[in-house]
This record gives sequence, C-alpha cells and structure tokens, in this order.
Amino acid sequence: MKRESFFDVYAHEYDLMTDAALREKNHVKEVQAIIDKFRPARVLDAGCATGLTTRLLAAEGVPAVGIDRSRKMIKLARGKAAGAKGNLAFQYGQFEQLPRKFVNKFDLVVCLANAISGVGTLGGLRKSLKSFREVLKPGGTLLIQMLNYLAVEEGVLMPVRTTVKDGLVYVRLTERRNRKYSLYVIRLDMNQKPVRTEPFRSDFDNFTVSEITDNLKKTGFVNIKKYVNLFLNKKFTKTCRDLVLTASKKA
Repeated sequence: MKRESFFDVYAHEYDLMTDAALREKNHVKEVQAIIDKFRPARVLDAGCATGLTTRLLAAEGVPAVGIDRSRKMIKLARGKAAGAKGNLAFQYGQFEQLPRKFVNKFDLVVCLANAISGVGTLGGLRKSLKSFREVLKPGGTLLIQMLNYLAVEEGVLMPVRTTVKDGLVYVRLTERRNRKYSLYVIRLDMNQKPVRTEPFRSDFDNFTVSEITDNLKKTGFVNIKKYVNLFLNKKFTKTCRDLVLTASKKA
C-alpha cells in the first residue's frame, strides 16, 4: 500500500508549512535576478506547487505557465491567482511528457525547490530533460534548483525547518541513505486535546551533480553552468548543499 505524503494529505497547508509569506520576501528578489539574467518573454514554472514563482513572474510582466503533478496543488494555485496581476495560467502536467501545445513555446523553463527529484528515477530524469528541451525555443534556457545530495551526511537525520502557524507545528527533517533521500514531515495540531501528531515520509532517488550534467548533455543541452543560489552570482563547489544548474537549448 502506497504511503500518502504530507503533500497529498495537506496540500492546503503547504504555504503554512513552508512559511510562504516570509519566503516570498526573498524569492521576489531571486525571481527578479532570474528575469534580469535571461530576459525571458515566456516562462514555464515546472513543479509550481501553489504558484508563488509563477505569480511573481507574471507580476513582473513576464507571461508564465505553472504546471504540477499534483492536481490539488494546481487547484490551490488557481485559487491564489484569482485577481493576480499579469498573464499567468496553471495546469496539471507531468515533467516526463509535457503537453504538445507547449513545444517551442518558452524562452525559459524553471524547475525549483528540488522538484526534479519527484521524477523518481534516472529514466524519469532523462525523459523530463528531453521534455523540457522540447518546450524551449531554440536558444532558450533551463534552470534547475536541487539539493547536492552528496554534501548531505549519510545516515544522519538533519533538521530542515520548524514552522509554527495558527496552532499547527510542522517539523521537517531529511536523511540520505546511499541513493535514497527521505523527507520527513511531522505535523502537530496543538488545537486538539490531546495534541494530534502525524508523521509523513517521502522517498526520492538521489541524482548526483554528474548524473544531472551528463544527462543534460545526452538530451542535447549545451552551455551548462553551476551556481549555488538563484541569484546566479556564486559558483558551485562540491561541498555546497544547494545547486542551481543552467543549460541552453541549441539555437
């Protein structure tokens, strides 16, 4: 029986758990840096969740489409976009096979917050990268933000963040076991007596830096560059926990 993830059960609490209001203050600067760097005319936000990045792009005058493999997230994103500024849309989609109507339609594809790990396997990664290349215009750019798993100590539970909102407590931890990476979310509802505690675990395959770059090359991407943040102002080193990759579709 498949274990339900926090994101399946509590999609409506995703923004509370990630403290989206606080995160937005910095992310708006990251989005502006990306716009300044690539000057895109149209962006695909792959793995948009509740649509924060998509909305910020549109608010800056860049038409954007958000896709996500969670129908619940897409429903929430559409609700949050009601009355939002700019040209934006959301739809359900799998990275491995994006809609044919998207082919050659985007100047930039962004896949942020380790969303690429959701494809699960190296085969899924190759299909996803090929699909991203197909929807980019010639000369367009792919930007992937992910964890550098090899910089995470193996077999040790590492805290990510604890968030407290409206009587709800979310504790997030991670653990690497060889090629497997697990995200643990513990949800405590302090509004109930006794306190209700629910643990969740989501498992992913690890993609190493070399696996990502090798598959980018195999799927036809060129000009691959590695950074440590979305401001694209600091080069990546193998000890960095965070990795941002950019790559171009041949013009």
